[in-house]
Amino acid sequence: MFITVGGVQLAMEVVGDGPRNLLFLHGWLMSKESWKPLLPFIPPRQYRSYLVDMRGFGESAKPPSGYAIEDYARDTIRLIRALNLAPVTLVGHSFGGAGSLFVAAKVGHYIDTLIVMDTFPGGAAPSVARSTRRHLERVRELMDRTPAVRREEVLNRIWLQAFYQKPAAALIMEQQRASKNILPHVLDQTIHTNLTTNIEKLLPRIHCPTLVIQGDHDRMLHSDPDPLRMIPGAEFVTIPGAGHYPMIEQPQLVAHFMEDFLERHPFPARAR
Repeated sequence: MFITVGGVQLAMEVVGDGPRNLLFLHGWLMSKESWKPLLPFIPPRQYRSYLVDMRGFGESAKPPSGYAIEDYARDTIRLIRALNLAPVTLVGHSFGGAGSLFVAAKVGHYIDTLIVMDTFPGGAAPSVARSTRRHLERVRELMDRTPAVRREEVLNRIWLQAFYQKPAAALIMEQQRASKNILPHVLDQTIHTNLTTNIEKLLPRIHCPTLVIQGDHDRMLHSDPDPLRMIPGAEFVTIPGAGHYPMIEQPQLVAHFMEDFLERHPFPARAR
């Protein structure tokens, strides 16, 4: 299904019919399909999961501009309003995690609980490890020198290299389809966003219960201490045997920690 917010058409899928809403925002280069390995472990009678292709990715619209973190935050806020989800549990991974942090800091009354996975407050944040910034710079340099006919192949290689455990063949095929849908202007502008975003000063303004999940073999994120420790009262979980994509590599374990966190921060059922 599709929903239009702020003039941008977003592809969306709803799974489950439980009383508690979860809104999932995927990572860079990816699509809503990246959450599918996790869904079998999210009880559908307890939760209603909204999976969204963020602008520029998957089957969503790809406008010529509007790929700053503020643009993604506006899309998310408008989506929450349009679907009457507030307050909602926001779940974001990597690029989508940064957007989730931004939204939670800016409109905290919309967010019941926050769960972020393998994310950071932007490549320009002072606390982010030099190795993380260098990784993002290398991606930009690689894209600049890669011929257009080989970009899709290189994007898929970048995606695979961030895993500790190789994903299933079906998911690799889905990711290849996602990479095929990424247009050059989207790629260039979102790389720029990854490198120039700095929301570090917003982290202390996040006051909802927050769970930070990270794979223990994530080669991209190395900051010590983790910048997200600036979030008041945030809880941290490390997932063994996972790289940058714990919800794909260890979905059952990730779901276990998510459900434990959400049960400890209950939200009363709402009439529909």
